[in-house]
Amino acid sequence: MIRLLEALRSKRTDEGFSLVEVVVAMVILGLLATGISAGAGLVIRMTADNRSRQIAVNLAEQQLDIDRGILDPFEIHPFGPGETLPAKQQVVSGRTYTTTQKTSLKTVDGSDISCGSGKTIYYRSIGVAVDWSGRLPTTNPVTSETVISPNGRINDASTGSIAVLVRGSAGTGEAGVTVSITPVSASATTLQTQPVPTDVEGCTYALGIVPGTYRVSISRNGSIDPSQNPAPSTDLQGNVTVTAGSTSPVNFTYDQAATFPVGYRPANAVLPTKLPVTFLSIGSPYASSSSTAAPSSVSLYPYASGYTAIAGAEADPVTGRTTCAAQDPAAWPAGTYAGKKVGAGVRGSTATADPGATAAAPGLTVPVGTFTVRSTTPLYLTAVAQSSTTNGQPACDSPQTFTFSTFSTSATVTLALPYGSYKLSSSVVSGGTLLPIGALLGLAPVTDPVNGVLASFDPMSSTLTLDPRPAS
Repeated sequence: MIRLLEALRSKRTDEGFSLVEVVVAMVILGLLATGISAGAGLVIRMTADNRSRQIAVNLAEQQLDIDRGILDPFEIHPFGPGETLPAKQQVVSGRTYTTTQKTSLKTVDGSDISCGSGKTIYYRSIGVAVDWSGRLPTTNPVTSETVISPNGRINDASTGSIAVLVRGSAGTGEAGVTVSITPVSASATTLQTQPVPTDVEGCTYALGIVPGTYRVSISRNGSIDPSQNPAPSTDLQGNVTVTAGSTSPVNFTYDQAATFPVGYRPANAVLPTKLPVTFLSIGSPYASSSSTAAPSSVSLYPYASGYTAIAGAEADPVTGRTTCAAQDPAAWPAGTYAGKKVGAGVRGSTATADPGATAAAPGLTVPVGTFTVRSTTPLYLTAVAQSSTTNGQPACDSPQTFTFSTFSTSATVTLALPYGSYKLSSSVVSGGTLLPIGALLGLAPVTDPVNGVLASFDPMSSTLTLDPRPAS
């Protein structure tokens, strides 16, 4: 044993650790320090995130308390991305918290409904979400929900209510629409107060209404409905009957009007003193007033499909029934007539515009038939539309009369009319005796490029035909 110890002592040195051992030890120490530091940082971030989450919980509950404190639950609205009202933001302890809110109306069985569905509303569901800057990916935003029952506030055993829903062209609610409710039947009574304007969901209510029949109308500056009515009401769709203990729905489609500049081709032609224009889209045709001059601009419901325009009152704006198809260039068929092959007539181009916006130039271009006259005597010219089917011409069941103011010139003047056939006459004074024109004015239809090759004038019958079909 003594010899063994001596042998071991003889092998001891004072050399210490090698360089490799030192490097390995430092690497291990660095890894341990990094892990400890990362762990400590994560703990700090999680602690801060938990603190932020608790603040978010408090903010969500605060928002719900605000909602519960609103006397009228129908004044509680959604806000946040995709809504009319922006999300709420506030900074707490250096972090930004964003609060959004969703709401929905519910029936007694919990089904979601709109305010214009006609079902009695029992609850308003409210969902609040709060997110914050620097939130860890593993942490979800705070959400909180509640239900408010308006049952005792809008339903009454002896009275009823009217729910009005106004949607725009995009199918979403229209805010700020004024609603007026007036009695129609003898049992109905005047409301003490009118409903407030529609909210961001396009909804408003009239509560505590005595049973009876009521007229509901809406209005908003610069807005219009699909029938081009700026102040629509229930007169056409049927007035509203209110019964005790129930909600009667009224739905309107209404949006900011779009503006369409209107021009006429060719631009240098003289138009009649009074000329309606028919505007066509997916809805009923709309004709401007027949007692005014041709419009240079018009405000229309903003159909996404846009509009085309036709000179003349081509169709009935209420029924949509075609009254004078000859005025529509697209109604003239292609074919071979009077020994000439012609193509189909073509309307002007389509123009579109967003709600409240103006259509891009040139807007709506209205093609018109043209003819020339030359007179040295002041004349008033009258053109009475005729129903004719010669050469495939479309019929005109409701003939219209157009007049031109006096003109006196030895030069040639180009005049314009809607397409079709006309009996022409003239007078030397306004309202004087009308005489057939015959060949006195040297009248001739323009055959190129506006009118087709079959445009003609018969001096014997004083009949002018303006045909839009080009040679084929």
